[in-house]
Amino acid sequence: MKTYILNPRIQEMRCLKCGQTYPVGDYFYGCPHCLKKGENASLTFVYEGSRQFLSDEKGLNRYSQFLPYKNTPYLGEGNTPVLSLNDLAKDLQLGGLYTKNEFQNPTASQKDRMNPFIVARAVSAGFSTITCASSGNEAASLAAYAAAQGLRCVNVSSKDITKTWRNASDACGAEMILTETSADRLSYQKAHMDEGWYCATNLLDIPTSSSPFGIQGYKTISYELYEEFGDKLPDCIMIPTCRGDLLYGIYEGFKDLMDEGYLTSLPRLAAAEPIPRLELILDGRNRHQDKFPGDSSQTPSIGGSTATYQSELALRDSGGFAVSSPGEDMREAVKATV
Repeated sequence: MKTYILNPRIQEMRCLKCGQTYPVGDYFYGCPHCLKKGENASLTFVYEGSRQFLSDEKGLNRYSQFLPYKNTPYLGEGNTPVLSLNDLAKDLQLGGLYTKNEFQNPTASQKDRMNPFIVARAVSAGFSTITCASSGNEAASLAAYAAAQGLRCVNVSSKDITKTWRNASDACGAEMILTETSADRLSYQKAHMDEGWYCATNLLDIPTSSSPFGIQGYKTISYELYEEFGDKLPDCIMIPTCRGDLLYGIYEGFKDLMDEGYLTSLPRLAAAEPIPRLELILDGRNRHQDKFPGDSSQTPSIGGSTATYQSELALRDSGGFAVSSPGEDMREAVKATV
């Protein structure tokens, strides 16, 4: 089995909320200190020394000094195109409007930036089975990267998973466990953790995040956007948001660029969600530990009734905001971009 090399620049891991530091490891339930207090918060990595892009490398390896592993399984992920939506920008009276087409990753989603690092970590930590709880796209992506590495993959989803995503998972040889509800997915995985399963996704009902190793992969979107626009980045970047793994990863990527002198300020980040969650948190009407009512069944990949502290942090620190829109409106908006 291939050997993956941990970035020697990593000093430790740190809680996003309380600041407690820990040795590099796998904290499947987030920050232990916060958990004891009845709060859920995720961890990130502390790197030492200056970092830079590697001009002689391709793909995500170009940014390896900023990432937890110097090498990962590779299926062609990253370097997705930025497209200009000129007609829609004109209709909305905007100076410019762009989309970064993450559909052109190997399994058609941004999850392909996360799973190379999750698989590299699982292998390095000695696991032979990897698992996730997913509404679809994470299951398909994890199955592909696990298959590329020769790991057993067990995807746990609820029975309403679409046929397309189930077929994609099956095609890569993953086992699919179907539960009655989303909450049952977490219970099933917890019951098997003592069997040596590496869990790629959150295990708590009030979530923390997916694997911190994987979230680091989302930083590469920020680096690619910088290389596309330079210091003339769009004023606002809108990100589809469920538990905020993508949102937080992009935020941390831009923070890296500021720390290394590539940028002097953060672009404003905006979370697009199907029901008011972060909207209410930012307004002070709810906490991120609360459950939020509403129907997100038409947009299951960003659905659910909970939000995370990592999302709140990314929005507040970037001067951003959250906006919710019903599933019907989102579908119409997608048509408008064609």
